Amino acid sequence: MEPEEAVRQLEYAIDASLDEIGQRAAAGYRPTFERVADRADGAAVYALAGALSDEVVDGCCPSPAEANATAERVLDDWAYTDGGA
Repeated sequence: MEPEEAVRQLEYAIDASLDEIGQRAAAGYRPTFERVADRADGAAVYALAGALSDEVVDGCCPSPAEANATAERVLDDWAYTDGGA
């Protein structure tokens, strides 16, 4: 998954779940997705999108800092699996 597609999917999920503030927040995740794409691969970007989507479904709107923390966990997991080998 490309970073742009991941952000677009989150925008759709946030738009369906939260107000306009949430929609603007989703665009702030783009640098996080780009960083994950640079350090890993599309599977890691997809994993990050899934993790953030789960939070949105639960009614939260992660801040960019919270998205970065989630990205670090995804990258750590990716490094310990076949993705990092």
